[in-house]
Amino acid sequence: MDHICDILQNRRLYCAEWSALNDPMEGVFAYSAPRSLAEDAKAFAADIQQKLKQWRICALSGTFNSHLLWAHYANGFDGVAIEIELPDNDPDVRAVSYRGVYGNFQYSDGLSPDEIARTIAFSKYREWKYEEEIRVRSDESWYELREPICRVIAGHRLRPALFDNIQMICERQEIEFRRLGIGDEGLDANPVPPLS
Repeated sequence: MDHICDILQNRRLYCAEWSALNDPMEGVFAYSAPRSLAEDAKAFAADIQQKLKQWRICALSGTFNSHLLWAHYANGFDGVAIEIELPDNDPDVRAVSYRGVYGNFQYSDGLSPDEIARTIAFSKYREWKYEEEIRVRSDESWYELREPICRVIAGHRLRPALFDNIQMICERQEIEFRRLGIGDEGLDANPVPPLS
């Protein structure tokens, strides 16, 4: 509940350290280089690793209508989805590209450590593709949202007291509030009547 209230009231997203992300392969990469450049490549890889350790990540999804996302990330449909708008032109906000287990690069590609670190940070093992992940990279613990929150969708198992509290916050903040519906056609976001 604390993170939900913080997002709704302070319009910011928490960005976690790499070690807190659920995929143990996050930030892991492999590289290759000619033998004559092995020491240079090793130092170059250390620069990349250092950049990745300094950065923090907020992992989001581009969709709310996935049973797997609700089961895995919303406590078995007992959570919420919060719809936000992110800037199109921010280099620290991108859709994830999906790849093999490791991010990898050739030392001779001519890219800077920062460019390669960004490629690794915005990529993930293809098994996670169902998430349709969008990432926010930050140097800070919080990423301030520039736009108001669009809507909140409560999971259909959200406890009544929590449901009521979130609805009150949404109404005060003038955020659209909906409840997840599950039907033959899939998942949808059903309107919730106002409290008053």
